[in-house]
This record gives sequence, structure tokens and C-alpha cells, in this order.
Amino acid sequence: MKMIHERCPNHPEAKLEGFILDCTLTLGQEQMRPAVLVLPGGGYVYCSPREGEPVALSYTARGFHAFVLTYSTGWDAAGFSPLEEVSWAIGYIRAHAAEWNIHPEKIAVCGFSAGGHLALASGLQAEHKPNAMILGYPATSCPNIPRGDFMLKLLMGSHTVTDEDAKRFDLVPQITKDAPPVFLMATAEDFLTPFGALAVAKKYSDLGRQYELHIFQFGPHGYSLANAECADGSSQVIDPAFAQWQDLSVTWLHRIFGKPEFVDKSTSKMMGYVKKLGFPVPGAPGGEFA
Repeated sequence: MKMIHERCPNHPEAKLEGFILDCTLTLGQEQMRPAVLVLPGGGYVYCSPREGEPVALSYTARGFHAFVLTYSTGWDAAGFSPLEEVSWAIGYIRAHAAEWNIHPEKIAVCGFSAGGHLALASGLQAEHKPNAMILGYPATSCPNIPRGDFMLKLLMGSHTVTDEDAKRFDLVPQITKDAPPVFLMATAEDFLTPFGALAVAKKYSDLGRQYELHIFQFGPHGYSLANAECADGSSQVIDPAFAQWQDLSVTWLHRIFGKPEFVDKSTSKMMGYVKKLGFPVPGAPGGEFA
């Protein structure tokens, strides 16, 4: 696996980390693979580690190249700089697609909560747009309401915001027939972003766009992978039912991008190395003796 570490030009606080699978091996799969760019949540206050690297590595285990963008947060997010950063990240990945064995038109973003807001914005507003979106319990707006407007204030870079400012970051009305296909998951018990996924699905349905929606009955906001490995010591965010979402998203991505073709052929190079060491090579074809 090759590791990528890059800083966003003009936004040094934003960094892109990549996990590039070794495509020099002949594993019965085509070498060019799709990629998933993960955008952690955190209310634009910070980027949650639970929703970053563990998610990206889980996608690599399923055959995708994967990246994590740690975008600008806090007052550094002013002017919606995270949108510029995710656009740069997608463009950067496409520019290196041939080098990294990535299909340049098979790049998905996967965002959670505020990262879901950013992922959706990238599909609607960015210069470099993703080809598909995976939105986990997404915040689809930044309402101008008491004690709930901190995201709006951070993105505007001001302690004083208006309802017109809030409209700028209300993304559902901005969804058009050109919006990328979307996969959505959330829980019915999520009190922070209870209707975001439903609102996006309804708009996609009205426009006849491709979407898949999964609403799980139980669980709080912020499940991430919903397993012990990314629970950060909290049993509240462990749920085998919700944990199914990633396998479902992989199946969906294969439908959108096409599933890599499996070619049945031996790939072992062991006997070649044995022969170089001066040992006799068994003649049985296939398997370890190819």
C-alpha cells in the first residue's frame, strides 16, 4: 500500500491522506479501481477521527483506493473554505489517477454529519465534483436558530448571521437533475439531523435521480462504522444492524460504477522464486505451483 500526504495550497491547515492499494499484483481484478474520499463530521468545529481513517481503511479492505480529507474547521472554515478544499482534493486525485491506478470518473465522496453537508455541497457546487456521494446522517442545512447556528457562523466567519446566510447553506433546494447519484443512511432516533437523509431522498425522487436510502430504527447520531474499532470507548455507537451500511454502500457503488471483473487465473509467483533459489520446481499446474 502506498501512502499519500498532501497539504491543500493556500489552506495549509487542510490535509489529504491517501491509501493506495498495490495494483502491481495480479489479483484477478482489473488494475484500475474506484476511489472513495472520506469527509469526517464534527459540526465544522473539528474533524472526527472516528469518521476518518477507520472508514477509509475499511473501504480499502473492500477493494477501493481511499482518502481522508481533514478540512478546515473552526474559524478557518470561514467563506466555506472546506468546499474549496474538497474540490481541490477531488481534482488532485483525478490529476494523479493514471499514476495511482484510479478510474478518474469513479470517485465517490463519503461524508458524515457536517462532512455529509460538505460532501453534498461538493456534488452540487464544487468545481471538481464527485461521481457519487455516500451521506451518513447528513446535516443538509445550517439553520439560523439560537444555539444551533454555530456551523453557520463558522462558515460565514461572523458572529452575526442572517436568514439569507442560512439559505446559502441549505442544500436540498439546490439539488438539480445534474446531481451525482447518492447513497444515504441514518437512524430514526437521530435527534441532531433527523430529516436530512429523508429530505435529500425526497428531492432526488422528485427529480428522478438515482438514490438509495436506508433508515435504521435505532441509534444516536454519529455511529460511523458502528463497530468497536471506531467506537472510541463508547458502547452507544456500536450497533451490528447499522454496521451493515458499508457493505450496502459497496454493493451500491458496484452498481453505479460497475463491479470489477473477476478473471480466474493463477497469480502465485512462489515457484518462480523457488526456481531462482536452485530448487526443483513441481510440475503441477495452478495454485501455488503456477
